[in-house]
Amino acid sequence: MTDSDHPQVLIGQPGEDSVLIRVLGRLHLGADDYWDGNWLMSPVEISAGGFRADLDAGLRAEELRAFRASLARIDAEMSGEATLTSMEEWLSLTVAVTSRGRLAITGLAKDQPGGGNALRFAVNGLDLSYLPAIVEALDGIEAAYPVLGSP
Repeated sequence: MTDSDHPQVLIGQPGEDSVLIRVLGRLHLGADDYWDGNWLMSPVEISAGGFRADLDAGLRAEELRAFRASLARIDAEMSGEATLTSMEEWLSLTVAVTSRGRLAITGLAKDQPGGGNALRFAVNGLDLSYLPAIVEALDGIEAAYPVLGSP
């Protein structure tokens, strides 16, 4: 399976400021419970100005689902904000709609769970027209890796 065969979401433009989250599979193969089965191998690539970061992060299926739902809500309402915050604090990403229909996207990435080095970044140049494609990509991730069980 090549990288292009894995579901992914790009927030931004290729070659410009962006965050790319790729889901390679479930971290605990065979686990079907909520606590172990929803961990996803999900490397994150960040491009922000002159900075580049590649994180071997682990996100959870319900984190991505909640982020998708929040993004769909702000797309429908054309206002508000959506935040993706990983349980282990690898990544925090906020997408907010400004008064002019632009998206203010800011984030914090860490190279180790809960600590280590940190990169604060912004993804510039996006407006509301980008949200449907982002929501659709997150729908694809959720279809491939649905939330298992309940807490």
